[in-house]
Amino acid sequence: MDGRDYLADLLGNVPEWQARALCAQTDPEAFFPEKGGSTRDAKRICARCEVKENCLQYALEHDERFGIWGGLSERERRKIKRQAREAARRRTERLMPVVVCLPAPMINPELEPQFALASEPMPVGSVLVDDLVEPRVAPERERIPVAA
Repeated sequence: MDGRDYLADLLGNVPEWQARALCAQTDPEAFFPEKGGSTRDAKRICARCEVKENCLQYALEHDERFGIWGGLSERERRKIKRQAREAARRRTERLMPVVVCLPAPMINPELEPQFALASEPMPVGSVLVDDLVEPRVAPERERIPVAA
């Protein structure tokens, strides 16, 4: 909402788009039905209105709680706001950095200084578990000749 809209609200003036709205030329009762009343007539008028988008934007910015604005009921506008909040939350979560902490090598303490002195962070997936543990060598088995 810019300063002009706020000033217009204080002075009782209306933004220019509201003067062109079809609802301004019809019975306001249709746009503010009683609880459980039909919204069909109001939505039909809104569908043909040239300033429907301005109207909906106004209702969302001013948190209009009653009536049909921009062709949507209060419940439909709440749903749009909720979806917008959830989408913003998901965008924020995607932008948050992911920190991967590798556990200190407890199996072989001799390897620990190697990681403590690393000058650059290691990319994820660059260290294999086998690299952290000394390779195990199978003991040599005594070969017994087999008679045929």
